[in-house]
Amino acid sequence: MHIAIFGLGCVTRTFEQWPERVLGERLLQQGHNVVAYGYHDPASPHFAAREEEIAGIRVRRLPPRFWPARALHRAMAAEIKPDVAHILHPRNVLAFSAVRLLRRWRVPLVYTWLGPFHDAFLVRDRESPYDESPRYEQLIYDRSSLLRRLLQDGRLRSHLRNYMLHWPLTQADLYLPCSQHEADVLVRMGMPAERMRVVPLWIEAESLSQFPQRPPEQSFSRPLILYIGQITRRKGPDLLVQAMPEVLERYPQASFVFVSHNPAGIARLRLQAESLGVMDRLYFVGQVSEEEKVALLRDCDVYVLPSRYEGFGLPLLEAMACGTPLISSDIPVVNEIVRHGENGWLIPRDDSAALAGAILRIVGDGELRARLAAGGARALGERYDGASLVQRVLQAYREAIALAQERVERG
Repeated sequence: MHIAIFGLGCVTRTFEQWPERVLGERLLQQGHNVVAYGYHDPASPHFAAREEEIAGIRVRRLPPRFWPARALHRAMAAEIKPDVAHILHPRNVLAFSAVRLLRRWRVPLVYTWLGPFHDAFLVRDRESPYDESPRYEQLIYDRSSLLRRLLQDGRLRSHLRNYMLHWPLTQADLYLPCSQHEADVLVRMGMPAERMRVVPLWIEAESLSQFPQRPPEQSFSRPLILYIGQITRRKGPDLLVQAMPEVLERYPQASFVFVSHNPAGIARLRLQAESLGVMDRLYFVGQVSEEEKVALLRDCDVYVLPSRYEGFGLPLLEAMACGTPLISSDIPVVNEIVRHGENGWLIPRDDSAALAGAILRIVGDGELRARLAAGGARALGERYDGASLVQRVLQAYREAIALAQERVERG
């Protein structure tokens, strides 16, 4: 098959475990052709090249705009017409023009919404979306609803964006949600339940295991508590800082290490740490290589991701692949990945006291750490095996092709 994937950052050389690249490489191994379309950003080292080949995947990067999208259409026309198109992300600006063209070409469409509460029209606060109910009634899927909304308040720009983000979702022949939670939300949004095929994301754990066994480049006093993720409220790094005093009371030499490619929120965390008197045990190491990330995961005593929201949670799988005991929040999607006490430890959302207690429990119990690490390895093998999951994706593609053919035959 010729398969087109439409993402945001999509396929890069740096982020080897991003879903589009992991999926694309597996599809190539199965003998399929893959082209990936994503955002072009000349200011970013990851997205600056307009055209390149990465791990055998042809990558085309386009200006992130809804319409007009002549560059996108030219790039798509230069490729072989795909047998199926797979679109990812709820804020995918490329989707509107891509789907219009794909529909004219009668190309079957598969959609992975990949974190429904990243949608600012669905939730008021994407940093903490579970604080209130989703606003399903706010979403605009068709032109008649767009016109009614415009006549009500005249907010042209906002309503057009709402429509252009959500109309493509209604055009999918099949939905490939990455969690049961995502499938349930899509049904609440009005998408047909009978066309949901849940297939979780996965990582290539074997590629992580191939990194040499070595200590991190920087040494830290123990116990080492590790955070890897964006420094945003959604990921909960402030909860980890809030938990530090209680942990340090028992382990005064503990090191709290934060790894992130997005430093925007660091100043705020520093102020928080200074007010709590724990700044001397807090370490920001910025963005690191994949090899260094693996070294830190292998070396730490516990990995912590106290998120207020996760679209999926790939870092949890990376921790499992490195044999690292982990703590995360008991929230949708995460609690589909982490089974409490089996392959990780779940704490209530937004509860720094519970987080401190969990860190102390795991750091102080070597047998528990070993049990959680072993459970993580089992979960990867049983539930997140790429060889098995890509077959489920391919089955969904074949089903979408058959559904699209039926639609054409019905006229």
